[in-house]
Amino acid sequence: MSRYSAQVSRVPRVLTFFISVALFATTAAGATRYDPRLRFRVISTPRFDILFHQGEDAQARRLAVIAEEVAARLDRTLGPPAGRVHVILVAQSDLPNGWATPVPYNLIEIAAAAPSGESEIGNTDDWLRLVFAHEYTHVVHLSRSGGWIHGLQRVFGRLPVLYPNLFTPIWQIEGLAVFEESALTGHGRMPNGEFRMIVDSAVRASAFDPLDRASGGLVDWPGGNAAYVYGAYFHEFLATRYGPDTIRRLTDETSRRVPYFGSPAYRKVFGRSLGKLWADYEADVRTRAAPTATLPTRLTHHGFDVGAPRFSPDGRIYYSTTNPHGFPALMSVSPGQRPEKLADKYLGNRIAFAGRSVVFDAIEVVHHVALQSDLYRAGLDGSDRRRLTHGARAADPDVSSDGRTIACTVQQPDRRDLATMEIPPEGRTSLPVTLLSEAGTDFSAPRWSPDGRLIAAERQRLGGLSEVVLIDPHTAAVRTLAASATGRNVAPAWLPDGKRIVFASDRDGGPFRLFSVDVDGAGLRRLEDTGGSAQMPDVARDGSSIVFVGYTLDGYDLFSLPLTSARWTPVEHPPAPAPAARSQEGPGASPPSDVRSYSPFRTIAPRFWTPVIESDAGEILFGAAVGSADALGYHSYAANVAWSGSRGRPDWDVAYAYDRWRPILFVDASDDTDPFRDGEIRSREVNGGMLLPFRRVRWSQLVLASFHAARDRLVCTDCGEIGSSQADRAGVRGGWAFSSARKYGYSISPEDGAGVIATADLTRRALGADGDANAVTIDGRVYIGAWPQHGVIAARVAAATSWGERDVRREFSASGSGPQPGGFRFGFDAIGLLRGFPDDDALGPHAAVINLDYRVPLLRIERGAGTLPAFARTLHGTVFVDAGHVWDESFRASDARVAIGGELSLDVVFGYSLPLTFTGGASWRHDPSGRERGAALFGRIGTAF
Repeated sequence: MSRYSAQVSRVPRVLTFFISVALFATTAAGATRYDPRLRFRVISTPRFDILFHQGEDAQARRLAVIAEEVAARLDRTLGPPAGRVHVILVAQSDLPNGWATPVPYNLIEIAAAAPSGESEIGNTDDWLRLVFAHEYTHVVHLSRSGGWIHGLQRVFGRLPVLYPNLFTPIWQIEGLAVFEESALTGHGRMPNGEFRMIVDSAVRASAFDPLDRASGGLVDWPGGNAAYVYGAYFHEFLATRYGPDTIRRLTDETSRRVPYFGSPAYRKVFGRSLGKLWADYEADVRTRAAPTATLPTRLTHHGFDVGAPRFSPDGRIYYSTTNPHGFPALMSVSPGQRPEKLADKYLGNRIAFAGRSVVFDAIEVVHHVALQSDLYRAGLDGSDRRRLTHGARAADPDVSSDGRTIACTVQQPDRRDLATMEIPPEGRTSLPVTLLSEAGTDFSAPRWSPDGRLIAAERQRLGGLSEVVLIDPHTAAVRTLAASATGRNVAPAWLPDGKRIVFASDRDGGPFRLFSVDVDGAGLRRLEDTGGSAQMPDVARDGSSIVFVGYTLDGYDLFSLPLTSARWTPVEHPPAPAPAARSQEGPGASPPSDVRSYSPFRTIAPRFWTPVIESDAGEILFGAAVGSADALGYHSYAANVAWSGSRGRPDWDVAYAYDRWRPILFVDASDDTDPFRDGEIRSREVNGGMLLPFRRVRWSQLVLASFHAARDRLVCTDCGEIGSSQADRAGVRGGWAFSSARKYGYSISPEDGAGVIATADLTRRALGADGDANAVTIDGRVYIGAWPQHGVIAARVAAATSWGERDVRREFSASGSGPQPGGFRFGFDAIGLLRGFPDDDALGPHAAVINLDYRVPLLRIERGAGTLPAFARTLHGTVFVDAGHVWDESFRASDARVAIGGELSLDVVFGYSLPLTFTGGASWRHDPSGRERGAALFGRIGTAF
């Protein structure tokens, strides 16, 4: 699994969560979370409800025992969480992961698939125990509140803003969880030498990240992992120097502070400011960091994540990359040459060769919700890509020397099997046939011997040691070849003579290093001069050199060593025998036996309400809002009501969405009254319909079908003949959106791909409207990469038209400074973007807009200010040409309005995780009507389109 993307926890930020609840019924943000075919049930323990689906019974019972054991241990250090905890165990994805949130109730999700041993999160003999310990730490930490803030919870309930620890820097949130995951399990990332190497290498190069870069929003290496690695060892430093009890005191103290202002708690607990403690921490890392190692020959300079190197038949090295410069890719390189991108390849673990083709695994979205692996085949130049499996959850391919048979792994809900399959004929797919399947056992990285008689692979048994094993594919007999009392033994590769195997191991307590062993288990030796880290080895077919993945200050890259002059050091201790595997049911207490069907009504009730203060038509309104969703997200709703003393009735709106099956069903209604002279305007609206999302890794589609009805009533005693009037609109709406536009970590906007959005609005008298009318909009955009790197040429063409009875037909704007982010819009602002012109300057029943931008990055900042919740990423500029026109009867190009100008934008991350773009610009305007001419200044939040 990719180091760059692998993160055990993805804690939803409060603002994102609250907005998604409020808008769920009317936006695509409420996309389906789980495959509708999954039928969830529940096991309850004294503190937990474990939600699981078919095929997970044994794992769920074991998790129930683990949960109570971990909770009892964490009670003694951090204390209990506030409230019962709901844990969702789901086996629909092949990427190991998890997330947790305390609002609107304590909720954890765990992906059942375990990581391979070489993964950053693969240092474990029990994945469920490790990931649960991490996520449960989040719940305990984030659900805490104290002092006057806790008192407010008695009034408002589980209102997100009343959980101050949610608003601490991400390094504090994730660092504590990583620290506890290792303290509670004895495994995890803290004792992982590869993980420790990140801070050690940084401090040796005087590049130790300051507080602001670790707090959230960083794209530079180590990117999102900065919060995990710096935060984890900072908590270890605090616990070691000041005592373990200070961590509990710190979490209690920050839970009493105003959100985003928890830093003074450090001085109170430790007697030193956070800034000084961070400096002490850096000094401590410097004293303990391992000395710099001499690097071997470096073949690539990508940084971030490089993996799965493999020598091809023609001597080139094929490998994969994942970094914030572009889409994950299949690459090749020859020594002394520049790397070449061959094809897009989303994640995946291994690469192999079958004749003049390359075989690899990659992740794809399955059933529109799940990320699963399959096998693919392509030409050596990356062309003619085709599937070898479909829906097989197959990964880690290797091809036998005769080019006919693939050895691979297959992910199951509770294990990862070893399998084989014949390469299918052109145009067909096949299914792997299980060779080895053991409960609680995960196989990874199988490799055929040169003569095709044996398969070497990783094996990790529940509670057992990490092993390299040899398998006879004819008898399925297994023999342990390499194991160790500590550390991992991973990524075996054969030497060309078939007598020895080279593999990576961190058995010495540091980063991975390369070892070799005879096929009879004798002659264990360590390869020297590989630098600070070496893993994922492959040996040239003539045995002349070895290539592997090594570490630099930029992340991971490919390195090589000549084997003819390589130094091997004998290792004295023999491979350690594996201990007895841990019971599938878990140690300690017996697992619960009562199982019930999942009921959304146990979690659907609102857990908080929030006061509402808003300005509407010059008046201040006061009210309240609630919103929630059940644990599985089947039902979501939001409601608010507000009024002022001068209004006879409150304003209100309600929204509900049902997301159990495809499509998503939604309904919303609102009633709004605004003062007008000595009367009022009352607007009532109802919408109902469905959203049908389609998702793949490289593109997404969304289909909308809905009914819309609105009534606007004016009551005004001094308005003459229109003193009392009413307008009714009712009809059906449809929409289709497609996007292949892609944005990467360093992108300043989407920089490749295209998108199109089309809508239709049919208003009908037969449905209750005042007349018949139709409206259609279309918005197409394309993005092309340009000089310099991450520069973009962006073009957009949009048009809208309406026809029918004049009283009910729509008018559209072709002006305004934006933004136009996409999504379904049916109002006057559906397409307008003419920078420097007011939104209402160009209105008519027919409208068209053309936009052309050249966008360039100017300065990559990547800095903040301490723990303040604002982090500046990139300053970038745009020059643009806009043209827009509206008309009634006939189109005349000479009447089009034109704007030419430039923008300056700053990408900022607020609240440690919310990205925003602030834009200021100037345009020179040409307006044939003469109303708007000359220069104009404008501002905007967001990119233009």
